[in-house]
Amino acid sequence: MRVLFCTTGGAGHLLPLRPLAEALLARGHDLAWATAPDAGHLLDGQGFERFAVGPTFEASRRRFRSDFPDAARLVGEQLSAYTFPRLFGAVLAPGMLNDLARVVRRWQPDCVVHEPAALAVPLVCRQQGLRHVAHGYGLRPAADYIAAAMVCFGRHWRERGLHAPADGDLYRHLYLDIAPAGLQPLSANSDGRLLRFNPYVPAPASSMALPVGLRHALALPQSRRPRIYLTFGTVFNRGPALAVAVQAAARLGGTLVVTLGEDGDPARLGGLPGHVHVLRFVDQRALLLHCDVVVSHAGAGTVLGSAAHGLPQLLLPQAADHFRNATALCASGSAISVDPQYQTVDVVASALQRLLSQASYTAGAQRLAMEMATMADAATTAQRFEQWHGRGEAR
Repeated sequence: MRVLFCTTGGAGHLLPLRPLAEALLARGHDLAWATAPDAGHLLDGQGFERFAVGPTFEASRRRFRSDFPDAARLVGEQLSAYTFPRLFGAVLAPGMLNDLARVVRRWQPDCVVHEPAALAVPLVCRQQGLRHVAHGYGLRPAADYIAAAMVCFGRHWRERGLHAPADGDLYRHLYLDIAPAGLQPLSANSDGRLLRFNPYVPAPASSMALPVGLRHALALPQSRRPRIYLTFGTVFNRGPALAVAVQAAARLGGTLVVTLGEDGDPARLGGLPGHVHVLRFVDQRALLLHCDVVVSHAGAGTVLGSAAHGLPQLLLPQAADHFRNATALCASGSAISVDPQYQTVDVVASALQRLLSQASYTAGAQRLAMEMATMADAATTAQRFEQWHGRGEAR
């Protein structure tokens, strides 16, 4: 089977698809990946043939800010609702469309696996007579976000003589949902066109993947904890909320591990005490095995990865899908969320102390982890994917 994976350029949209791709590759299938030119490094060493489609993700973000300056005046959930349709529907989908069509014609996949924000894929597949599989990167995007994105992108369907579906045709064939029912109880396509699986199954990871100084710090006795992991991902890692979160978490002592990403600026954090470890990147799977709590912007990858490890979470949502993720986590009893207007050092430190001192949050996190542990892993899902493809439902 020849399978083309396609994602937009954000790391949080690409990385959740990698476990399934690796599992399919291990089973002997031919894999290729189409994504933004500046995201290819996220696939280094994976053995996938790679194709650059559209502009760089950074160029797309600049185009969005230039074409839609009203975004600069919005915050919180209003910014999320404004950004998704315009960034993914008006900028990214048209920018990927022609390049992706050329890749499909050249590589000739049997099917395409894509994340839901890669809205160009269903149109290309409809034209080429291919089935496609939408693979979640977190909770499903809100239906009204997709419908608004299709208002922006729909003309490209109509120009090709096709009706522009309000749902983007995302769920026409199969949807791979990586969110547990405890966070997202209503499942789209419950008629057999949905598979749920957990790409974040905790697995033994050697602590040797961590820097030696960090390994020693994480091994401190119980009396010298907590062990806190703090990350704002790779898109929201330059805003003031990150520095606020670091200052707040540093007050609690123990061991604080902060990851900044490739373009994060350590200087923005100021002088920090010795128990704070600031890194560009860390093997998250190895680190989470040693942590007591996670502080983040509520990005989907961090939220679900931490949930799979049974860790309570302090969430400081900024934009994108953060608010929906935070609402779902809080409803599960495993997290506390602080809205942007209250994200001060004192408030964040107090919330983190409450999260660590009240056992109910750890219990809620462990319940969620137990549910995720019952979901299929990537290897099992690769087998089910093969079975689905072998049945060859009508296109």
